[in-house]
Amino acid sequence: MDTILRSRAMMISGRVLSADDAFKFCDESGKTFPHVFEHGIKDLSRLSESCLFLQHATMLHLQSGVKSLILAIEGRLLAETLDANECESALEALGQIGSSVPGATLILTLSPPPARHVIDAAFNRQVHGKQLAGLHSFANISGETRPENNRILSAVAEDNLKRLMYEIASRSSKLTPSGLLLSVLQQDSEVRLAAYRVITGLVARPWCLMEVCSKQDVINKVTDPSTESTKGGMEAKYKCCKAIYEAFSVRFSSNPAFSGIAAKLQEAVDRGPYLTRKNRESQPAVMTADRL
Repeated sequence: MDTILRSRAMMISGRVLSADDAFKFCDESGKTFPHVFEHGIKDLSRLSESCLFLQHATMLHLQSGVKSLILAIEGRLLAETLDANECESALEALGQIGSSVPGATLILTLSPPPARHVIDAAFNRQVHGKQLAGLHSFANISGETRPENNRILSAVAEDNLKRLMYEIASRSSKLTPSGLLLSVLQQDSEVRLAAYRVITGLVARPWCLMEVCSKQDVINKVTDPSTESTKGGMEAKYKCCKAIYEAFSVRFSSNPAFSGIAAKLQEAVDRGPYLTRKNRESQPAVMTADRL
C-alpha cells in the first residue's frame, strides 16, 4: 500500500476518534456501533471526497473496533522499514485518539501500551520530526488539550503512564523524568513549545509535579521571560507556568522548602504570557554613533 495513503488513512482515523463522542458508541470490547461508522464516513467524505480508498480503509478499521485501529497504527510503528512521514503520522494519530479520556485510557492500558512508542519518540533527539510528533502526541495523551479537571485517567492508565516515564528515563543518560523534561526544554524553539505542552498536562500528576519542582533548572527555564520571542512560544510557556503554579498551590504552598519556587512561579504568572514593558521597549538596530 502506498505510504501516502497509509499516512492519510491513519491521520483521518485519528481525527475521527479524537472526540469523546466517538467513544459513546463503543461497548466494553472496544467495538464501535454504526452511529460512529456514519459519523466517521461523513467526516471522511468532507476531508477527502476524492479518495474512496480512505473511506473504505477507515470503515474497515472502525468496524473492527477502536482497539484494532490502535493496534493497526502501532503495527506500522513496529514495521522494520518505516517512512519518516508515515512514522510521524502514526504518532500524531495516536495523539489525536489520546486527546480524549477514553482514547488516552486505551492507549495506556492495552498490553503492551502503544503509548510507549509516543513517549519514547518524545525524548529521542535523533530524528527532529519524529521527536516533535512524539512530544505533541504525548501532550495530548497527558491531557494538555483537556479541561484541567479532566486530565487524570483511570488508576491503571495513570500507573502505566508513570511507569513508562520512569522506565524511559532510566534507559537514558538523564535517569529521571525531570532530567528528560529539562533536556527538551534546552532544545530549539519548536521542541520547547511542545515540551511546555507536555509539562502542562503532566503536572496534574503529583509525581510529575514533584519531579518538576525538585529540578531548579526546569523551574528556571519555564519562568525565564527572555526564553521565547514568538507569540505561540510565549503563550505555551505561560500556560505551562500557570499549570505548575496552580498544581503547586494545591499541594506544596505551605512547604517552606519550596518558598523560592513559589515566588518564581507567581512572578511568572503575574507577568502574563507576553514580555513585560521593560523588556518590550524597542531598541534601535543601529545606534546613532554607528551611523556617523
